[in-house]
Amino acid sequence: MKRDQLVIQSNRKALEELYPWFEKNLGKIDFEGFNKNNIFLVSFEMATNAVLHGNKENSQKKVTITMVQVEKEIVVSILDEGAGVLILPSKKEAKELDYLSESGRGLKLAVLLSDEIEYNNNCMRIIFRKDNKN
Repeated sequence: MKRDQLVIQSNRKALEELYPWFEKNLGKIDFEGFNKNNIFLVSFEMATNAVLHGNKENSQKKVTITMVQVEKEIVVSILDEGAGVLILPSKKEAKELDYLSESGRGLKLAVLLSDEIEYNNNCMRIIFRKDNKN
């Protein structure tokens, strides 16, 4: 099992840490057979949601992003310290959401570009399976 983790403050500036972490520290992850761009895009959108909506940009609260690779799956977990209320759209509903809308874009991308999403309280687990054509 290959694993890496990043903990950030709940503010927009801290989100800038995600890309260098993803590029530099995740050499432990073997992305062959995975769409690395989709994994990053969905991770960034869901981390942004955790900061803005979960923790409501409260700098006293943290967001923890964990990426684990187990065999043919990469699982990204995003944990915030918010209230934990979220309703995920189905794939059909996600297709109907507007990419240009101020809200909902991240959820649309997460649902359509991942293989599976599990949500429990304030922790979202996003699962990407090897050789998926998303």
